[in-house]
Amino acid sequence: MVLVPPVQPDPTEVIEAWIPHDARWHSRAREQAGRGSEHLRVYVTELVRDHRDGTSPVSDDFDLRTLKAVVEDLGAGGLGDVDWRRVARALSHPGIR
Repeated sequence: MVLVPPVQPDPTEVIEAWIPHDARWHSRAREQAGRGSEHLRVYVTELVRDHRDGTSPVSDDFDLRTLKAVVEDLGAGGLGDVDWRRVARALSHPGIR
């Protein structure tokens, strides 16, 4: 029997799966995606790294645990390996890759 380690999603897949479906940040992320992938990158980076939703600090324990789980799922490449254009398309045009 050969044991195969579970396949880890790449960082883009992590963000594509998380942000469009998380009601806490979905609307703001869609708004930023509509402005362009760089705006989305800045918004999500500030959210995940700085625990800030725009000008509001994220301090709720559940929200902070969610953000920590996202960081863990991103792996070594972190947010720097995310294809922000692809994530922006996923938010702007659900179902289209």
